[in-house]
Amino acid sequence: MNLKPGESQSVRLRLYSADETPAKSDPASFDNLFAIRMREADEFYSTNGSAKLTDAERVIVRQGYAGLLWSRQFYNYIVEEWLNGDPNMPPPPEGRENERNSNWMHVYSRDVLSMPDTWEYPWFAAWDLAFHMIPFAKIDGEFAKEQLGLLLREWYMHPNGQIPAYEFAFGDVNPPVHAWAAWRVYKIAGRKDQRDPRFPGKRFSKTAGQFHVVGQPQGPRRQEPFCRRLSRSRQHRRVRPFPAAA
Repeated sequence: MNLKPGESQSVRLRLYSADETPAKSDPASFDNLFAIRMREADEFYSTNGSAKLTDAERVIVRQGYAGLLWSRQFYNYIVEEWLNGDPNMPPPPEGRENERNSNWMHVYSRDVLSMPDTWEYPWFAAWDLAFHMIPFAKIDGEFAKEQLGLLLREWYMHPNGQIPAYEFAFGDVNPPVHAWAAWRVYKIAGRKDQRDPRFPGKRFSKTAGQFHVVGQPQGPRRQEPFCRRLSRSRQHRRVRPFPAAA
């Protein structure tokens, strides 16, 4: 394809299964299909927003939800294979078996996950994922529940109960927001008479191990638990005094 200065051309491609390939391509079908999908998107977002929003605010909400949906991405990271190298290929550099995440040999990820950002941060981060699921619950409650349960499965969660933090250091300790996110998703994803009472119970029993890990001494300052340092740092950041006692 040769283009002159200022010229543009469009290439339209469509994927078919072998048994669905049409005998003849219809160029108008592209425009019709896009029109249908745009109408479906308008209908979808019109039902996911407060009636009190202005037109400008609806655009902001739609862009935010679209960003969440766009950030779902297939994530493939099998720690054991990465550390040991691929079969029938040159061996990995010496010492790789002791590199990052070497204590997480059980992690076997080949799932669609909510990423912090599919462009700049194309890997899962447990803390970010937990926060993402709260607004996600308004547009896809089942996906939000599935994601919060996924990181608690045996091919992610460490045997000691810790949830993997993020790709470059699974063993880092994050604030224990997973249980809180599960509770909020449980409240948001369905009306009071339609909620599944089994959902929070299953998640809380697994996240109890994460609270145990957070309560242990971590990092270079191992003389105090992470949760105590977090609590004290929050107190130091307070910009207003505590209210006077009544």
